[in-house]
Order: sequence, then structure tokens, then C-alpha cells
Amino acid sequence: MVRYSKLPFRQLVSEYETHITFTPMILAKEFSLSQKARDSDFSTNPFERGTFSMIDSSNQSTRLVKGSLVAQLGGNESFYMAHAAELLQPYVDGIDINCGCPQSWAYKEGIGSALLRKPDLVRDLVRGIKTKCGETFPVSIKIRVDDDLQHTSRLIKTALAANVSFITVHGRTRHQASSEPVSYDSIKFAAEEATTGSDGGVPTAANGNVFTLADAQKTRELCGVKGVMSARGLQENPALFAGYERIPLSGVQRFITISAQTGFIFPLYHRHLADMLGNWFTSKEERKYFNLLSSPASVLEFLEDTYDITPGPFPIINGVL
Repeated sequence: MVRYSKLPFRQLVSEYETHITFTPMILAKEFSLSQKARDSDFSTNPFERGTFSMIDSSNQSTRLVKGSLVAQLGGNESFYMAHAAELLQPYVDGIDINCGCPQSWAYKEGIGSALLRKPDLVRDLVRGIKTKCGETFPVSIKIRVDDDLQHTSRLIKTALAANVSFITVHGRTRHQASSEPVSYDSIKFAAEEATTGSDGGVPTAANGNVFTLADAQKTRELCGVKGVMSARGLQENPALFAGYERIPLSGVQRFITISAQTGFIFPLYHRHLADMLGNWFTSKEERKYFNLLSSPASVLEFLEDTYDITPGPFPIINGVL
């Protein structure tokens, strides 16, 4: 989710059963070289990871598990990827290498989906980060399937040999738009490739067309994966994984409160709210009116007048607001 999974949104979805959150794709070279880029591209707080009640499949006991934050990097130079990962390591639970972004600018820069047919380069990127951050530090890759699944197989096998920790698979090729169907068979193939071998391989997560909890459950069953990722679905409904058909208005209130606390920039704040409120708007005219609002004050006035929503109280933490 280029740009959109900033801190306020990540914190919100973690409060609605999203167990692992990812930053937007951070350009590793720029992040390594520029303090301004570091300040702009990454922020976190002690509260953005949720705590979840999980069932241990081995004995059916319940235990509390802390959620995880993964920083996603975009790049094709091992030195800068490793340096960016080293800078981020104290604040995150893992690093993900974006090997799937289909946007034309990313492909021209040789990053994102341009890496799908460069398994040796992906190996070098994984190894560079592992060498810098330690073999036990989680490093994952996010990929798209290839028209020729033998390329997908080679990429996965090469990443496994580099000690990659897990793999997220988007079920479209780099040429396919989001309006085209997801290939569950291709995701299943990739998942099987990732879990074969004497050591059992690594876990996989499936991505693509997950808009409801039922979609997530269906995807998991069809593809044989350990986890499911959602992007557009969570943008529209941050409470998706908690089983809500649309975000409750209390969740919208929570978002504007978190955003006020963290100083979220207005264009992203406004866009997130437009997506979240999509199933609450009663007419096209209401949606159009909201989209034309141009200041935080006008947005808050609309929310109060239309839905009786105002920012919640700011909690006092250790005597500090």
C-alpha cells in the first residue's frame, strides 16, 4: 500500500484483529541517505501493535500474542537495503522486500515487480539484510505470480536458499490490473513451492481480492496458506479481520483521534476517511461533498453534523498528553 499504511492507519487496524501490519514501501536508498526521508517515511509508537488471543493448534490452549510491525523496503542495491534495514531494525519486527509493486515508475527504476525475474538479485538483497541484521532477524519477500510459474518457482527456491523467513504472494501478474481475477491456483502453487523440502520451507500468506473475513477464510482454504493479507479491503473497512461488514462509526472516531495525536497529514487523512465512509455515505452527492472538503476543520464539522462523531479523549500516558 504505497503511501497509505502510515502509523495512524496501522494502529487502527491493529485494534481490529490485524495481527501483522506493514509500512508503505520505503525507498531504501533515499531512506539511507536522507534524514528528511527518514523523518517523512517512518514513524511508530508503543501502541500500534495489538495484543491478540490466539489458539495453539497443538494443544488448543489460548495464549496472548503481541502483533508485529514489518517495514517494507523497495530497492535493488544490497548496500542501501541492508543499511536501511539496520536503521529500522530497533523499531520493527521484520523487513519485507517489495518484489511485486506493478507501478510503471517502480519497474523503470528496477525495483518492485522488476525483481520477479531476477532471483539472484533478490537472494543478494535477502543475504545483505541478514548479514547486517543477523540470521534470526525476519526478512520476507512480497511477490506477484508470473505468467510462467517456473519463474515463480525459481524465485521462491532461490529466496529459500538465502534463508528468507516468509513469503507473501499476490495472485496476479505484474501486468494485471486490480479489476482482473486473482489466480488462487497460482498462489497455491507458490505456497507449495515454499513449503517443500526437508526443512519444511517457510510460511506463506496470500494477497488479492480480500474484502471480507469470509474472503480471507476462503482464500486461506483454497490456497493452503498460513495467512492472508488485505490492502484495498482494509482501506475500505479497517475492521475487516474482526468480522465487521463495514467499519463501525466508533472506529471512525478512533481513527480521527489517533490521527490528531500523531499529526497525520491532511491529504492522507482525508483519503482514508473517504475510503472508510464509502459504505456510510447515503448518496453520490454526499460522497462528492465530502471529497471536496479541504481542511481538517471542515472534515470534523461534517463528521459531527452527519454522524455525531467528534475526536475522543486523548489518554494521558505517564503524565504526558
